Amino acid sequence: MNGFNKLLIKILFLTAVLTFGGILPSYAADLQMFSNVRLVNNPANDGDSFFVEADGKTYHVRLYFVDCPETSTSSKSDAQRVREQARYFGLSPATRIIHFGNEAKTFIERILTKPFTVHTAFASALGRSAKGRVYGFIITADGDDLASLLVKNGLARTHGIGRKTPNGIPRNEMI
Repeated sequence: MNGFNKLLIKILFLTAVLTFGGILPSYAADLQMFSNVRLVNNPANDGDSFFVEADGKTYHVRLYFVDCPETSTSSKSDAQRVREQARYFGLSPATRIIHFGNEAKTFIERILTKPFTVHTAFASALGRSAKGRVYGFIITADGDDLASLLVKNGLARTHGIGRKTPNGIPRNEMI
């Protein structure tokens, strides 16, 4: 068996494992829509990841496509992330990142006072979180995409995981 055939077999095997292991289907799964969703007050909430209540259940949602500044440096990984964000945003000292992270959190709390809509395929968004989070899109009561509002208001950068939006815009057109 030549090298090409061995590579092809490995690729087919990996594809089968991912497909039957549930990884690919969860990423490509259809979005489910939840209306009349409410923000849940939780100390872990920040600008791009927060708890919501939908249909009587609580979910920790991580926004697609955006990264907001951190709100604390309570761990070594948080401190490293803040340093990276300080370089990206050009903010010095790094404590200014925390300030803008809290601005993003306050913005979210203000924008999400009215019921909103969540679209999610329940794809895992663990990241640095030890508890389960799912990626999602948030459409505000005014019909705006929350991630886009964060970027437009200078509270987030376009960064991170994405997928086709609820209104059909492909991932590559969003970043």
